[in-house]
Amino acid sequence: MKLEEEKDEKKKDQTEKKNISQRMKKLCSILNSPIIDINELKNILWGGISDEVAFDVRENCWKLALGYLPLNREDTDKVLKKKRDEYENLKKEYYNKSKLSEEELKILRQIKVDIPRTKSCYNIFNHKKIQQLSEHVLFIYSVRHPACGYVQGINDLVTPFLIVFLRPIVLKKEINSDDIDNIADEELRNVESDLYFCLSKLLEQIQDNYTFGQPGIQRAIIKVKEIVKRIDNSLFNHIYENNIDFIQFSFRWVNCLLLREFPINISVRLLDTYISDICDIFTDFHPYICAVFLVHWSKYLKEMDFQQMLLFMQRFPTHNWKIQDIESILSEAFVLKNAFQSSPKHFS
Repeated sequence: MKLEEEKDEKKKDQTEKKNISQRMKKLCSILNSPIIDINELKNILWGGISDEVAFDVRENCWKLALGYLPLNREDTDKVLKKKRDEYENLKKEYYNKSKLSEEELKILRQIKVDIPRTKSCYNIFNHKKIQQLSEHVLFIYSVRHPACGYVQGINDLVTPFLIVFLRPIVLKKEINSDDIDNIADEELRNVESDLYFCLSKLLEQIQDNYTFGQPGIQRAIIKVKEIVKRIDNSLFNHIYENNIDFIQFSFRWVNCLLLREFPINISVRLLDTYISDICDIFTDFHPYICAVFLVHWSKYLKEMDFQQMLLFMQRFPTHNWKIQDIESILSEAFVLKNAFQSSPKHFS
């Protein structure tokens, strides 16, 4: 019986690999077309980019899906030059100016405090050049968008973009600090400008998370709470009986898009799906992902008391997660979203 199960599992894996390979071939064909079919590209991006393709495939998909690159490939070089020149002018105007205001200095001080803490377990993010690059991007974004400014958590959103934009330069999946020393300054400047505009496109969709009172986060947490109550009432009651408010643990999940909860490769995979459907993902889908992620740990949490639960939720044991683990969470969240949205009475 066990042998038969192993055969079935092997056959299933082979079928899955074949499907992924076909998807990636189709994606490469889309990227090589004179005019990009953005809807087809986004459909494939939702399911994630395989490691079997060149490093620049994911980079180009993200830039196209975010609307940073033009769909007409003939215009790509012209648009990139224009955007990169524009960013250098922004840096001169906002970051390199002779005197910063008190408010700008306050923003800069907070960014300087937060950057060294960002994914500090990866030595690439401790590199002075990478920290400086991140500081420029976060500061310029913040002073140009005073309605939201700089909020702790935005710094975490930089990390997957950095990894994805640097991989095609170093031609390695696992980038370390030494690799940064070998990158030309001009290439780093290009990464910085591309990062600025792509991060801005992402943040446009979730500005409510960072404006006064953070109403976007408040709405999302209420939704997470209601979903958990529907799909795992015993866990919901256990959390409630231990006097834990959902905001105590899920605020960070919404604020940082769950990126703090996972190793960088999982965060990158998560961003594939987020970016593919950016207009609806944060209001409609992200709360389902958060709820399913919480329920994934249900059997452990239900055996814990107040203090144990809060400590566990501060550092979920996801360090050994594989891509299949996050894809399982995404699939379950997608099924729930479709089921619940067709029956809105599920929500109070």
